[in-house]
Amino acid sequence: MVLTSRLRKLWRSLGSIYMTVTLLLMLFFIVIFATFAQVDYGIFETNRRYFASWIVFWRNIPIFLGGYSIGLLLCINLVASHATRWRLNKRYLGIFLIHMGIFIVIIGAAGTSFFGKEMQVSLSVNQTANYVEFPSTYELVLIDQGDVTDTIHRFSLDELMRGVTFNQMTLTVNAYYLNAYLNRRGIDSLRYHQLGQYYSLLSLPKTYKMSERNVPGLDLTVAHATDDYRMILWGGSAVYQDINSPNQTYYIKLRPKRQYLPFSLRLNQFEKVDYEKTQKAKHFKSFVTLKTSEGDMDHVIQMNQPLRYGGYTFFQASFTPNLETSVFQVVQNPSWRIPYIASIIMVIGLFIQMIIGMKR
Repeated sequence: MVLTSRLRKLWRSLGSIYMTVTLLLMLFFIVIFATFAQVDYGIFETNRRYFASWIVFWRNIPIFLGGYSIGLLLCINLVASHATRWRLNKRYLGIFLIHMGIFIVIIGAAGTSFFGKEMQVSLSVNQTANYVEFPSTYELVLIDQGDVTDTIHRFSLDELMRGVTFNQMTLTVNAYYLNAYLNRRGIDSLRYHQLGQYYSLLSLPKTYKMSERNVPGLDLTVAHATDDYRMILWGGSAVYQDINSPNQTYYIKLRPKRQYLPFSLRLNQFEKVDYEKTQKAKHFKSFVTLKTSEGDMDHVIQMNQPLRYGGYTFFQASFTPNLETSVFQVVQNPSWRIPYIASIIMVIGLFIQMIIGMKR
């Protein structure tokens, strides 16, 4: 009985209005902190540190609850509130629907954060691609070039740091640079193989600017039974180097992580219209062909008119100065419908509550 009474008291405390106000104040303060942090860390890093986290750290010291923790506690608060104070009465129907909508919004935000993906793809005119890339995540690929199709073996940077053994070869990372640039050597180095003979990696500070990105570099040793050699790999290089195992030759490259699509996209034409007597874009759009197993379909992608297909949404993001390449932001978000459903439920709840209030 004592334990049951204590659990009931705890449950009522979790559902109290004081808990609600406290959590909303914490949410207010974390938004304030994140707004100031955005000046130094940019949008994506700030979102990761403050909202897409359980705890906010300052110099490795936990100082505040993160967005995940506050959202979880708000959900518990809503459930506990209705579990301890809910009355089966039509006067509470509107409030119940409003709170349900808020609960669904929080769940939808969590689903987007955990399962949503943001990617990019750049297409030149007449180019076709069946993949999208994660611009801030890199991977090492070994490509076995076949007569008909290529076989691609992919390794994440975390796997490389632990050491990789593949087809009688051992890949060992000697040095990893989070952000780097290729620097031409004054004297060729015979210690390195191919690109590394002529270039070294210059370490750069990590950047948080929206207009820049961190491009990693690797100093890698490839070893097998008969030989070993060191290589320089840089994520911004278009060069595919080759390595030889005892029984196979592979092309090797450090590149943005790719996600392959069950369809392909071709850029037929890119069009940009400027404001009169300026070089500022009034609007720009891409004429594309979507190639699927069901046939080809032509689409126009422009601002506020994305292409949606197969769970992917392609937004017109930017373009290169020569107008030959169009850049698309690609989003895969399985919970994108949830905010619309929640909004409808809350609007219905507001109308019901308003009608009930007018009848009093």
